[in-house]
Amino acid sequence: MGLQKIFAAAAIASIAALTACGNEIKKADVDIKLSSADSSSADSDSMGDISPDDSSAAEKEAKVFDEAVIVPEPVNYVKFSATAEAEDGKLGGATTVLSDRKDFTGKGYVTEIVNAEDWSVEIELPESQFYNVSVTTRSEVPCKNVLMGNGAKLMNVASGGSGDFETTIIKNVYLEKGTLTINLDPIDAGLDIDRVSVAASAEVSVFKQSLDSPALSNAKASDSAKALYSLLCSTYGKKILLGQYDTVGTNAETDVIYETTGKYPAIRFGDLMCVTDDESANKAELECAKEWYADGGIVGYMWHWKSPSKKSGFLSSESDFDIMKAKTAEDISMMEAADIKKLADAKKISAECLALVNDIDKAAESLKVLRDEGIPVLWRPLHEASNAAFWWGKDKDSYIWLWQLMYKRMTAYHGLDNLIWVWSAQNADWYVSDKMCDIVSADVYSQNKRSGQIMIMLFLNSICQTKPIVMSECGSFPDIQSIANEGAFWGYIGHWGGDYLLGESGKLDETHDTADELVRMYNNNFTLTRDKLEALLGTPKKEKAEDISAAAQQ
Repeated sequence: MGLQKIFAAAAIASIAALTACGNEIKKADVDIKLSSADSSSADSDSMGDISPDDSSAAEKEAKVFDEAVIVPEPVNYVKFSATAEAEDGKLGGATTVLSDRKDFTGKGYVTEIVNAEDWSVEIELPESQFYNVSVTTRSEVPCKNVLMGNGAKLMNVASGGSGDFETTIIKNVYLEKGTLTINLDPIDAGLDIDRVSVAASAEVSVFKQSLDSPALSNAKASDSAKALYSLLCSTYGKKILLGQYDTVGTNAETDVIYETTGKYPAIRFGDLMCVTDDESANKAELECAKEWYADGGIVGYMWHWKSPSKKSGFLSSESDFDIMKAKTAEDISMMEAADIKKLADAKKISAECLALVNDIDKAAESLKVLRDEGIPVLWRPLHEASNAAFWWGKDKDSYIWLWQLMYKRMTAYHGLDNLIWVWSAQNADWYVSDKMCDIVSADVYSQNKRSGQIMIMLFLNSICQTKPIVMSECGSFPDIQSIANEGAFWGYIGHWGGDYLLGESGKLDETHDTADELVRMYNNNFTLTRDKLEALLGTPKKEKAEDISAAAQQ
C-alpha cells in the first residue's frame, strides 16, 4: 500500500494525537566538542556526480537477514571529580612554570608548550562512563590548539589572546576506566595551561526522551503531514527511522542499501539543488520522490541553494552572493511577485532580495507538485548555516530573517501545508524559534563514528525540548548497540550518499560503513525500514491515535 493511502487512513488518528502536537556544533568532530570545526572533514555537498548502476534493485532477489535483538546495556554512573594542576604534570622541551599572573591555581601555570610531547598530566578514572572535561588556559595572542586524551582528540581549545585565564569545557564525552593521559597538541602554540579538571556526568544517565504535546508549527498542516508527524513523535525515544540521501534524479544509493541489507530505508532524502537552473533534472528528481512515496516510503528534501544571482555555487568560497544586502524591513512574504518586482525597481528592496524571493517561489512550485499528490515532506532548507560554509550562513540575523521569509512565504502565501520544517543551523544562537520549525537536527561527521552521539542530542535538547531530535546527516551510521546503551534514540538518521556510500562503479564502497555494519543497522529491533511503515501507520480500519503509539512500542 502506498503512503498516500496509509496517511489518509491515519489522518483521523493524527488529528487526535496532535491537539497541541552561544553553543555551537560544527560538522566535524562534533562528538567531542560542540564548538569545534575540522576543515579536513569532507564536505557533504559532493553528491550529484554519481553514475548509478544501470541494473534495477527491484529486479534482484532480496537478501534476507535475521533481525538482531539489541538489548541496551546502560552506561554506569559513578560520582567522581579530579583536578590536575598543569605544573604537577610531566614537563619537557622548553616548558617553564610561571606564577606572575593572577587567578591561576596551584603553584603556577605552564608556558612554552611547543610540541605535543612537551607537557602531559594523568588522571585515574574509576569507571568507563561519561565525563565533563575542562581546561583553563591563557594566551597573549589569538591561537587554536587541541587537547588530547590518550592519543585521541578531546576538544579544540581556542584563545582570543586577552591574556586572561579562560576555561573551555566539553560535556558528556565517553572515557574508558583507567589512566587518562592528557596533553596539548599546540597547532598554533602560544597557549599556557593552568589546570585540567575531569568530572563524571550524570546527565546521560538521567536523560529521558519525551515530548509534551508535540504540535506542528503550521496550524493548517495537511492531514498527511499530521499523520507523518504523529508517527515521528510516537516512535521518538523508542525506534529510529533510517534515511538515505540519493543522487539527484536517481535511486542509486537507496538501491545499493537494498542490495546490501535486504531492506529499503524508511526515508529517501532528495535535493532541490537543480530547481533554479535545470528543469529536466529537477523534474526527474520529483518523479523519484513520487515513485518512492507510492512504494510506501517517506519523502525528505534539502536544498543546496545555488547563488540566487548567478545560479551557480552554494558554498561561501564559490559564491559572492551577499545575504546581508538582501535583508529588508519590508514585509514581502505575502506580496505578489509583480509587486515585489516593483519594490525592487523603485530601489525599496535590493536586487539580491528580489533574487531570493524569485528562487523561493521556484522551489515552492516544485514542492506544490508533491503537495498536490498528497505527499508530506520533511523539509530541511538552509542547513548548517552557522559554520559559514554556505552563502546563507554569513550572518546570523540575516539567516533568521531569510528563514522567516521562506517559512511565511511557503506556508501562508503558497499554501505548502504538506511541509514538516527541519532546522539544522546547529548553533543555539541561530535557532529560528519553536513557532517556525517542527524538528531540530544536527549533521554529524565524527571521528568517533560508532558513538551513539548522545552529547549532540543533549545539546539539541537544551535548545528545544518539545520537538523530535534527529541526526539529519551522518558520514557513518552510529553503532546501534551504542545508541541503545546511551539512550540516544534519534527520531531518524539520514545517511549521506555519494562517495560516503558508493564507489566509482556505483557499487558499495565500504570506507565509511562496511556491508556487515549496514546489515546490522538495517536488521534489528530498534530501527525502522520502509517495510515496517505500513504496520506503524495503520490500515483503514484503524481510527484511533493510540493504535499508532501502540504499534510504535512493539
